Amino acid sequence: MGRTKKNKPRHKLRGLHIASQRQGARARAAQIAWTPLKQTCGCVVDWGWSSQTADPLTFRDWCASRLDVPCPWHAPSLAGVSGADLPDDVVIQPHGTGVLLHARKAAADRHELGGELASRLAHLKETAERGTQALLDDAPTGFRNWLIANTPDPAQAWLDHELTEILLNQGRSALTREMLEHLPEHLLTPSSSRPQPGTACDVCSVSAAAGGILCSCGHDWSCHPGEVLQGEPCSHCPCTNMDHAWAIEQAHRAIARGREGASQ
Repeated sequence: MGRTKKNKPRHKLRGLHIASQRQGARARAAQIAWTPLKQTCGCVVDWGWSSQTADPLTFRDWCASRLDVPCPWHAPSLAGVSGADLPDDVVIQPHGTGVLLHARKAAADRHELGGELASRLAHLKETAERGTQALLDDAPTGFRNWLIANTPDPAQAWLDHELTEILLNQGRSALTREMLEHLPEHLLTPSSSRPQPGTACDVCSVSAAAGGILCSCGHDWSCHPGEVLQGEPCSHCPCTNMDHAWAIEQAHRAIARGREGASQ
């Protein structure tokens, strides 16, 4: 007769179940893209979204509307519950939408970035209130000329670009302002062979034309603001990790150099 496989003790099965739950929770947390933002009460909130329950443009518009209001914990009420009674991590469904967004009290090391992003957002909103020409004047010369040549509404395209950089890319820029100021002439001419503009991220088209580092999803590296090789979700598409052979190779080398330096 063959051997009978003994059942695992219940306490081991329970341990495996708990470990599986923890791994699932970590995986879900890794899929949330967080953006810190300082609000009127002085608190810094980490606002988050996941491609499983929301879309990037709804998240972007929601964050843009948060600048002039207090955080959930200092708001008069949220869904009938006073702010003081809310947990440190909450899930919010913006009125009139079918998406779910996340909010948590930002850690201390996120406060400086939250203040910087709020300051950039306030400047952008003040500029937009002054009209189309003010927006265009605020854009770097080279990129402004590219937007005029390649988009039907260059002022709106610049506004969308800045909102994306601030609220989806956590302030990271695919191309520096100096590079956008002095784009080469050959990039200013429309070309059907280049990625089509008019998406949520026009600068990805510029980056592609300039030979930038692009993910297989078509977006620039800065649209994947997560930790390198640890699941970098794209800011505005369902792509869950940066996928570019050269970029991954460089990241591996950087990590290896860091480990070598730490061991010395």
